[in-house]
Amino acid sequence: MNWIIGCDPETRDKWIMWLYGGAGAGKSAIGQTMAERCEAEGRLLASFFFGRSDGTRNHSKFLIPTIACQIYANIPGARNDIASVINNDPLIFNKSLLFQLMSLVVEPLRRLGDTVSQDLIIIDGLDECVDRASQVTILRTLFDAIQKHKCRIRFLVASRPEHDIVNAFSSENVEAVLARLVLDDEYKPLEDIELFLHDKFKDITKTHPFRNLIPKEWPGDDAVKEITKKSSGQFVYASVVVEYVESIRHRPTDRLAIVRNLRPRQGDSDMPFAELDALYSHILSSVENPSLVLEILSFVIHEAQIDYPDNVNRTTLSVNDVEETHNLEPGSLQILLCDLGALVSIRIDWSMEDVIKVLHASILDFLIDPSRSKDLHISGKMLITKHVTNCLRFLSSVFILLKNRVYTLTSDSIQRILVVTAPKLWSTFWSLTVIASRSRQIWQAHLMDSPFSSSSSIIQYITQRSTVFY
Repeated sequence: MNWIIGCDPETRDKWIMWLYGGAGAGKSAIGQTMAERCEAEGRLLASFFFGRSDGTRNHSKFLIPTIACQIYANIPGARNDIASVINNDPLIFNKSLLFQLMSLVVEPLRRLGDTVSQDLIIIDGLDECVDRASQVTILRTLFDAIQKHKCRIRFLVASRPEHDIVNAFSSENVEAVLARLVLDDEYKPLEDIELFLHDKFKDITKTHPFRNLIPKEWPGDDAVKEITKKSSGQFVYASVVVEYVESIRHRPTDRLAIVRNLRPRQGDSDMPFAELDALYSHILSSVENPSLVLEILSFVIHEAQIDYPDNVNRTTLSVNDVEETHNLEPGSLQILLCDLGALVSIRIDWSMEDVIKVLHASILDFLIDPSRSKDLHISGKMLITKHVTNCLRFLSSVFILLKNRVYTLTSDSIQRILVVTAPKLWSTFWSLTVIASRSRQIWQAHLMDSPFSSSSSIIQYITQRSTVFY
């Protein structure tokens, strides 16, 4: 609110606030809350909420007309000017967004001067505009209106950090008018999500039609903490869980058990995470090389979920490590994952290396369940074999380097491979094989769905196809 009312000296001259975060981080909820609060306080000019599945809200055509219509309704002094512009130019809505914005919004308000207290326009879900070029056009329109035409309206823009949007906001010439607010772990979302779940489950025990069938101790702290952890700080996961559990035609206890995989679903139509599945499917379908992206995601997720024993050091695979393991050129991951900003981030960790952070822990559940992921499905039983193969392929190349160049190391990259990456991959390889053989049942199930019939044939296959041992 300090930015909106202009009382923060650091952001007073920042006319655009970019609110961004991963898919389901709570951006739209914040946007809706801010719209309601600012309208009640007489500060909201207009709002527009993009929606990918709504044909009237998934493109830029209705953006300025909707804003102008709301201003016409809320600011009586601007009505004559807005109506006059449309009457004099009936084709104005076919002209550029900048021309529409200046003619129907900026100029009518400018003529009213200080008599108008409202000065905030909220644009939510910009990434939900299906045409990526239009996303950039909208932002450039706002930049030009503010920088070239001295527009003094504040714009709150909320979106996922999609590649085109990030690129537009990263332009040097917009820094003077741009403030950023990121929804990440710094804001301790897990605490809010846990509180949200406790409140919602409490409401269910009090208001649900079958509340007499709910035990007094339900749902229990363990269940709430499990769901909170699985949310990865993304409100959408917790919200989807609550929406599923609170169904008035089912027992809440049964529905929560299904969510926690303690009880089977009641047929293919019983999909607890349908909304989340649609979100994941849309985002993952936008990448150019889905099979490679899915392989890398599963590799990173598996490595992050490994429970290392006390005698094995916990390591974090960097972007370079993953590229070397998968035989990719340097910089390939940045390109491959550029359209997955809503699910994945690349950031610098404590070791000053770029590491991949998966923002949604629940995405692995989605990927390995064919009824949920469909064409994006990857066989969970084959993942470990593929990842071990990649580790061994890389390690075999290290052995070759050791054999041929151990006394003549001059390349920084080779030194890095031998000193930094190889030990990490040994640890990861060891851990993956431990996972694969953690129990006799898991290992047998793994083999049943693979091209191998025994552990020895696995080693033989990998040796013949992928590695040379020294």
